Amino acid sequence: MALVIADEQGIYEKCGLDATITFFQGGGALMPALAAGEVGYGWVATTAVVSAVEEGADISTIAEVNRTAAGWGLVVAEDSPIQTLDDLQSGATISFTSEGALSQWFALWSMQQAGLSADDMTGVPLGGSVPAIGSALDKGDIDAAVVLLPWGHMLEDDGKRWVSRYDEELPDFSFTGIHAGADALEDEATAAKVVGAYVEAVAWLEENPGEAKEFISRFYDLDAEKAQVVYDLVVPDYNPTGQLDPQRLQSMLDTVGEIPGFVEGTLAADQILHQVEPATCS
Repeated sequence: MALVIADEQGIYEKCGLDATITFFQGGGALMPALAAGEVGYGWVATTAVVSAVEEGADISTIAEVNRTAAGWGLVVAEDSPIQTLDDLQSGATISFTSEGALSQWFALWSMQQAGLSADDMTGVPLGGSVPAIGSALDKGDIDAAVVLLPWGHMLEDDGKRWVSRYDEELPDFSFTGIHAGADALEDEATAAKVVGAYVEAVAWLEENPGEAKEFISRFYDLDAEKAQVVYDLVVPDYNPTGQLDPQRLQSMLDTVGEIPGFVEGTLAADQILHQVEPATCS
């Protein structure tokens, strides 16, 4: 949201950037474009970068955005026998956005909490269509779905039920960041302006709650009540400086590496962190 607000409010231009916003279906879909230089910078869960770097991609994390998984969780149909993560069984079918995305990692993590492995799960990449996810749950095509804000709340209104909320389960998990390909990082001044635009956007969101909630309602097609929920969960969760503590990043990397089936090993923070100081936009 902060990166879209930066566009809506002319913050990129204020920071001396000519920026174009492009949307992808999850982190797994974004990583190849970042690695190939088709896009310069991307907002996505840092776990997607871990997977891509392990496969040889030259991608770095340059700033932290969301500090927790606020608004993310696992949902099921109302009549599902799954009441807790312990009720997941071998053969469970779980949807996520795309292969290599954080949502896939959360699906694997959920299975591990039930004492199961990646081989016990059938993963279904469904992208970001809430109607498609809801329909798949209703038809029994999937047993559960990893969802993000505001999808889970929309599905809850449609009769679906939360099984787990990931920010409560993993409160110290560094969540999303701004990431850049090697070509983009050759121009440190532009990278600093990108992070600076993010910082300016967060400040705008905090200082203009009324306009921000109107934007959320319009952009995500939500009623005023849901827009308030999104604002209250997301805006306080933003890292206002974008600066990511390496130890905090390392804790997340270690946690990711503990789940078999997503990455092969554990990366060190300095293998992916290329901290960029935000430029001050005049």
